[in-house]
Amino acid sequence: MRTNSQSRTAEGAAAMRAEHLIYDSPLVFDDPYAIELLSYPWRRACKNPALHWLLFKKIMGPLRPIQGQVLARSRFSEEKLKLAFAQGIDQCVIVGAGLDTLALRTRDWEEKGQGENQKLRIYELDHPATQEAKIKKLNRLKTGALKNLEFVSVDFERQSLAEGLKQSSFDSAKPAFFIWLGVTPYLTEEAIFNTVKSIASTSAKGSELVFDYGVNSKYLSNKDVGKLKTLKFYTSRLSEPLIENDFDPVKFPADVEKLGFQLLENMSPEQQNQCFFNNRSDNLRSTSGSYFAHFRRLP
Repeated sequence: MRTNSQSRTAEGAAAMRAEHLIYDSPLVFDDPYAIELLSYPWRRACKNPALHWLLFKKIMGPLRPIQGQVLARSRFSEEKLKLAFAQGIDQCVIVGAGLDTLALRTRDWEEKGQGENQKLRIYELDHPATQEAKIKKLNRLKTGALKNLEFVSVDFERQSLAEGLKQSSFDSAKPAFFIWLGVTPYLTEEAIFNTVKSIASTSAKGSELVFDYGVNSKYLSNKDVGKLKTLKFYTSRLSEPLIENDFDPVKFPADVEKLGFQLLENMSPEQQNQCFFNNRSDNLRSTSGSYFAHFRRLP
């Protein structure tokens, strides 16, 4: 990402969520706030039928499976979060939050606890430039103070996740739910494992972690390799190129477990399509080679 501007791929993901709400049925993921956080050109492209056809159908048509992955990963992570919240986890850390709208959509979440009612507290970790742009857009919405949200600016090239959270009110002695979506494809293998280690160092027993990751292209068909090349071209044009690591869907989760986690689920693209896109009449599906992993922190 260019250090003096917000993430352009983050806005692209938000645009895919916004477009889905307006044009697709049935919904895989319902995000009514995504369109409000977009820049004017993106909002206009979503709302104007002619511009929508030109951008989403003609120009971005080959990226339709990426849109499916964006929607599915958000739904997967938030379904796991709801279960964790019901079981008493009331801290959620979104790593590389971008234009995520979870804080807006969970303001009314509340569970009866042993004492006071339990409310979800969200910590958004992201680069200062992306975060500054997002705060301006939230102010434009005039939603009022988001008492459930705390922004934590972190330059991941210079700070670890744990160092960033120490600047906040995050309670490392309590279990938390970590959401890390749409980030690992842009990181080296070393950076990915360093982030997982940092999460392990600052998370209490029983904490949970959800993230998506891509397997190496050698595990893909020739057709899917072609789709991956299209995505690489798109992200390179946005100055946020993808990095292909040597991950396979068996060894990689096992390596994460060695850092102090228990694998709860490793959802394959085929399972994603069965779970989230079954019996659809359109062409919306998840992309090949992208897995969703769910872990729990061990003692």
